Amino acid sequence: MGFTPIKYTLNRNIQSSGLQSQVDGARVIELFALIIQDLFGEDFADKAKALYLKNRTLTISVVSPIIGQELKLKEARIVQAVNEKMQANLVERLRFLA
Repeated sequence: MGFTPIKYTLNRNIQSSGLQSQVDGARVIELFALIIQDLFGEDFADKAKALYLKNRTLTISVVSPIIGQELKLKEARIVQAVNEKMQANLVERLRFLA
């Protein structure tokens, strides 16, 4: 009898326990930081931080309304990048808190 890789066991347990949305939210938050760094550079990455994902809306804390406006201009691109990397449509829009 062979062993089942831990990756498959964990994925199955996460899905059956109902924690998948929380795991996906944590992954989206992590990806957001990388995508912002790619699009705007390292200096900008410190000015916006993803807080949580709820109802397909990613809430982001920004240091000023100006930073929020810059992100809003590239919202479609950010949402598309997150969804492509997650291989699922988890984010529909961004919400900004200044």
